[in-house]
Formats: sequence, structure tokens, C-alpha cells
Amino acid sequence: MPNAHDKLIAKVTCPDCGAVLKVSYRQIRLYKAAGCSCGFLIRINESAPISEVQRLLDKGSPLSGANDG
Repeated sequence: MPNAHDKLIAKVTCPDCGAVLKVSYRQIRLYKAAGCSCGFLIRINESAPISEVQRLLDKGSPLSGANDG
């Protein structure tokens, strides 16, 4: 299912002002960055291995009988 994870939301803390940003997986996938209202731009580390991303997705949405399809 393409773009199945686009509605997932990640919380990121701005290292400049400490604000908590809510960033969708779609934004991470398309732009590889998140901007804070203070003007700080957080770039996503593109060298993160896909296995680490999958592990985080699995941790946030573990398989169960209802969603293991």
C-alpha cells in the first residue's frame, strides 16, 4: 500500500528553543526537514538505515491480529 505511513506523526524537540514539533511521516519522506516557528530548520539524517526506520515504525504500531494483514 503506497504512502501507508504518511499519517504517522513524529514528535521532534527543537534544539534551539525546545518547542515540540509534530511532523508527519509524509513531510519527513518528501522534504527531509522540519521547520520550527523560531526559524530553526531541523534536517533529517538521510544516512539512517531503513532497518532503524522500520524498527521505530514497528515499535509505534506493533503487529496484532487486527493489523497484521
